[in-house]
Amino acid sequence: MKNLIAVLRFYFSTFYALPALKDSQGKVSSKSILKLLGIVVLAVYIGGSFGFLAWQLYANLYKVFASIGIQRLILVYALLYGSVYIILISFVSSFSTIYTNEMEAYLSTLPVRSSFLLTGKAAALAVPEFLFTLIIMGTAFIVYGMNEQAAWLFYINGVLILLLVTLLIVTISYCISIPLLAIGRIFRNRDVTMIVMGFIVMFGVLYLNTSINRILAFTEDPAKIISMLQASNETFLNLLDAFPPLQFIVKSLLDAANPVYVFLLFMILAAVLFLSFGVFTVLAPLYQRVIQGFSEQYIKKMNRAQSVSFLRTNTGRKSPLMALFLREFRSMNREPVYFLNGPFIIILLPVILGISLYFSMGDQGSLGEITTLARSNFTPVQQVLVSIVTGAFLGSATSITCTSLSRDAKHIGYIKTLPVSSSLYLGAKLIHGMLFGLIGCLVAAAVSIVLFQVDEPLVVLVLASSFVLTLLFNVLGLYIDTVNPQLRWENPVAAMKQNVNAVIMMLLEMLSLGALGFAGFMWVKDLGTLMLILLTLPLVVTVVLLLLYFPLGIGTLRRLEV
Repeated sequence: MKNLIAVLRFYFSTFYALPALKDSQGKVSSKSILKLLGIVVLAVYIGGSFGFLAWQLYANLYKVFASIGIQRLILVYALLYGSVYIILISFVSSFSTIYTNEMEAYLSTLPVRSSFLLTGKAAALAVPEFLFTLIIMGTAFIVYGMNEQAAWLFYINGVLILLLVTLLIVTISYCISIPLLAIGRIFRNRDVTMIVMGFIVMFGVLYLNTSINRILAFTEDPAKIISMLQASNETFLNLLDAFPPLQFIVKSLLDAANPVYVFLLFMILAAVLFLSFGVFTVLAPLYQRVIQGFSEQYIKKMNRAQSVSFLRTNTGRKSPLMALFLREFRSMNREPVYFLNGPFIIILLPVILGISLYFSMGDQGSLGEITTLARSNFTPVQQVLVSIVTGAFLGSATSITCTSLSRDAKHIGYIKTLPVSSSLYLGAKLIHGMLFGLIGCLVAAAVSIVLFQVDEPLVVLVLASSFVLTLLFNVLGLYIDTVNPQLRWENPVAAMKQNVNAVIMMLLEMLSLGALGFAGFMWVKDLGTLMLILLTLPLVVTVVLLLLYFPLGIGTLRRLEV
């Protein structure tokens, strides 16, 4: 048991990599407190946003179902649809995190039972999945309980059911993912696995966003919601009558005042816990074999023509700046964790916003009607303002520059030994960030043309202002990661998603752009003032910051020790 607890602690500290409150001298530093506070604020904001969306959805469904006396169906909807999404999240998580870094293979050689290693990894993944379950299913339980004035045991039973669902789904996910990884050689390639799983997640997110917006679009017309969900209602009612486990779960919630259900749920949860450990024990040898064979390299023999082409393409002489830029570009795109959590946001965010906009318009579904409504609700100055802020956010939200030195942690020592100019090295990182920043600005300019039908001179203003703001935020991100690089991490997830610099930069971007947008809507009435605030002043600040950055960056890089 002691070894199992130690393994659990190791996996939790490795997966979540929260900043330690105490420094190397054992003192609590204000820097660590601010880091932890920033992460907590961002987590609360994200969780609160999802929770509010779920609350809106279930509150509207409850009103509709209660009007025809089938309000208990909200529990069935939460259990069944929620389980589908938790299964998707759990399967993708178990599949894509089987092998996270070289330490996995090292751990498998230690005198630690492989069943403990698999259990520790599953437990570390079960925590965020339980939080998702709490939002997706638990919100429905709370809505139902508050409206029906349920007994306090209702909420106890609800938590036990959520734990039970999470545990079962995590166990089933590993029962599927480990044999698949053992059988299919293609899945043992980490990059292929991450890309495939990433696109599955994107599809799931878009489908969920579409479903939620379809329901919320008809909140003022319950008859349309009932008509839309009629087939599902009949299916779920039949399933509720025919499937005893679902009957038991719903009964334990509807008759929660009976303490027998609490006892039974505790017993079932304990039994499933022991069953899960037994399953992990059985899967452990197969898991160990998968770990040892993961990311195997298969050598392809090239013919003469292929060899000549390869050498001409990859060994030709390039300028130092171009070579450094290509290094940044390839290293970002070659690592799926970096690409999917960085540049891909430029594609994903507009798609999600487009879906939300489409369904929020209700019956006004045609593009012409949507653009007419958008133009009538905003003045020309506000249309340009919205486009600029959107472009600046898309261009700077990729977290490329604010994690650039952190992602290079394991290579900085080697780079410093090479005859490479530090200014070119840092400049290549900024150019890399601005390449994707320009793409984000172009997306925003295209949206302004399609949605607001902005004239050509104003499109140039949108593109120029959003590009300057993007450059400003990318320079600030480079400042932050140069002064405070996160150089000690064990897997790419920690370098990108768990990097406090990315958290700080994201909060700064949201607060700054939100403040600029609010101020623009309230007080800016002409394009001249808008140009001064969103183009001229940011350009001056950016030039000053760039002049100050390179001496600072070169000196910091010289003193940096990895």
